Amino acid sequence: MSGFEDPLQAIVELKKQIDEMFNNILASFPRTFEVAGFYEPPYDLEEAENEFIIRVDLPGFSRDEIKVKVSEDSVEIKAEKSEEWKSEERNRKYVVKQRIYESYHRVIKLPEKIDTDPSKIKAILDNGVLELRLPKAGYRREVELTIE
Repeated sequence: MSGFEDPLQAIVELKKQIDEMFNNILASFPRTFEVAGFYEPPYDLEEAENEFIIRVDLPGFSRDEIKVKVSEDSVEIKAEKSEEWKSEERNRKYVVKQRIYESYHRVIKLPEKIDTDPSKIKAILDNGVLELRLPKAGYRREVELTIE
């Protein structure tokens, strides 16, 4: 049976790598499509000396409608319009309605681990732009050692 396990494991691993490759390629292109009220605007990820800065356009969302979860290697951003807002929208008589998004969801993978201490992370919403300042964890994944 061990003859089948190794090739099957290799196929599973290859599929994971191909899926990850396509996800990375697609993630590098901004997707600004709308489907059934869902909107996914592009984001900017900037690396500074001691932190990462993420800026996401979230026009029309208030602070109360945005939720951000941070782990050491990713950021999840969700925004959803309130039921009251949705009800008001249904009662309006539009001649043209192009701004139909009601929710937003995105997971952003970070190139390095960050410090997840909430007192060190800053989240600011200003003029429809969410800015997150995420301090680096203080260590690198790869270091060069001096041999004694």
